[in-house]
Amino acid sequence: MKIIILLFLLIGLVARGAAPVPLDDAQYQDIPEHVVRMVDPAVVAIQHEGGAGSGFIVTTDGLILTNGHVVRGNDPEDPTKPARSITVIMHDDRKFVARVLGFCMDPDVALLRIDSPTPLMTVQFGDSRSAQTGQRVFAVGTPHGFKRTFSSGILSNVDRTDLNTFTKVMQTDAAINPGSSGGPLFDRNGLVIGMNTYGTRGADNIGFTIPIHVVEKLYHDLRDHGRFMRADVPLFIVRALYDELRAVLDVEDGILVEYVMADSPAAEAGLQAGDIIVKQNGEEISARSSVELLEFDWALASLQVGDTVVWDILRESDNGHESVTVQAVLQEAEPTVAGGVTPGEIRVEKYDALGLPFTQIVRQHRIQYALQDDPGVLVRTPDNASPASRAQLEQHDIITAVGGVAVHDVSSFRDVLESRLAAQDPFIELEVRRRQITWRTALAPYYDLADQRILVIAPPGDVHNMDQVLRELVAQGATLTVACATGETELPSRVIQDQIALDDVSIEDIDVLLLMDSEQVDQHWEEELVLQIVRDVHAEEKILSALGGSVITLLAAEPELMEKSITTSTVHSGEAIQRNARYTGETVEKDAHVLTGSGVDRQAIREFLRQLARSAR
Repeated sequence: MKIIILLFLLIGLVARGAAPVPLDDAQYQDIPEHVVRMVDPAVVAIQHEGGAGSGFIVTTDGLILTNGHVVRGNDPEDPTKPARSITVIMHDDRKFVARVLGFCMDPDVALLRIDSPTPLMTVQFGDSRSAQTGQRVFAVGTPHGFKRTFSSGILSNVDRTDLNTFTKVMQTDAAINPGSSGGPLFDRNGLVIGMNTYGTRGADNIGFTIPIHVVEKLYHDLRDHGRFMRADVPLFIVRALYDELRAVLDVEDGILVEYVMADSPAAEAGLQAGDIIVKQNGEEISARSSVELLEFDWALASLQVGDTVVWDILRESDNGHESVTVQAVLQEAEPTVAGGVTPGEIRVEKYDALGLPFTQIVRQHRIQYALQDDPGVLVRTPDNASPASRAQLEQHDIITAVGGVAVHDVSSFRDVLESRLAAQDPFIELEVRRRQITWRTALAPYYDLADQRILVIAPPGDVHNMDQVLRELVAQGATLTVACATGETELPSRVIQDQIALDDVSIEDIDVLLLMDSEQVDQHWEEELVLQIVRDVHAEEKILSALGGSVITLLAAEPELMEKSITTSTVHSGEAIQRNARYTGETVEKDAHVLTGSGVDRQAIREFLRQLARSAR
């Protein structure tokens, strides 16, 4: 009301030609110098191949908090995969390579680690639970094109619940510009009360901030487990007891259980639709608004997985309401499904050669798509004119068996299907559940590489995209041999038909050589065994193919290959140029019998493998 009165007063004075009355608005107050000195060294810029953001240091040995969306990779089929090459830039322009310890998209929090030779300055956490609308705050970040920005404002709302987030968020008019996501929101004492997540553009100038008590829970989980350990008793849905419901149900307080999934842990514990939860672990609980309902969800999710939760319940009976006690063991919540702007936490697997995308089934899928209880894998939309579409598979089908063998999850499905693909079965029988009907169909793979013997050389360390490459080569019927230095390379246990040591390679048994990429691929640039294999394959004019940094291995092995048009990852482009190679920067490059690929993401791998199949045919 005071603000409205002041505005009318200003309008009146301006109309009379008087000087405007200065408002004591928080936006125009100076940021205290001690806050700037305390905060500035602990705020960092974060950059990677797909984007940028901000973060803040929380431990002297290099743990850094930021948003999940700041470090998430660009793979639409794997929302759990972080960006590959993340750089943290300090206030004094020092740069560090960072690794992601874990991240979550809702709440939107990630934890990074850098290795610093000296102790780092850190932020101090405040108490976001006591944050008040109208209090003065400061947002700090590193928006695009600026080293560091401080902006001041107020908390204009501390209970926003309409953004489809798992927790409530705070709203501020302190400017949060693009690139400032993941930066801290401080109070006037320099204590962090929130993590800035995004801002709106335009005249409204509204930004949103995750309360720091929520961030702190994620920090401990990501540090200790690499993921958000969300506690749950699956699966039930609750509703706030607004005034009309309280009158109809004749209760004063509590939380209404609206739905309980049949045969779920919640149902087995004794929870029923219509129950009113009045106490949790002995403490009274109630929700009359969406804010209080989110606080109940968060309080449950924040408990320890494996502990027992006890609910005191009012249950309708002939005599009004009877008191019932229900207890259940808390489980880790299943991965969340995509919804709205949130990508969820469920990976989509795909056999491109079959046109068959699929994913694991969670309870939320069964409710959302009205699925039956059959175990198996959930089909996503098949590619047009693919073996999967010709088999008449449709989105939300459940594949329950392959070749007469029951499959219960993604792992068993892949194992059974790939065994049939490796045997090059002309037809692979599937048992499918579609709503109320169980039926049978068959995949007829193309096996475009059926006559090709492919040697895959894996460098030390965690090999990039190895699972995708091997899976697709098997699905196309190739005979695979993987060569590596024993004990130094991390390989998937599936799909490898034959694994040998580098010194056991026989060129006579090779039609195609494929060199893979890893963070330690530079060790193969001087590995004589690998270089000699490349020379021998080149001399026989067989297909030489390489991904990412392994393209440099080709250049190191054979000077003649410098004349070929090649591509590689952006990270290794400088090395290729320094060696005077004909680097083009394309996603895939083919020159005679030499095929190279950037390998930067899943789509780049797909294009590379399509070109490989064409070259080998």
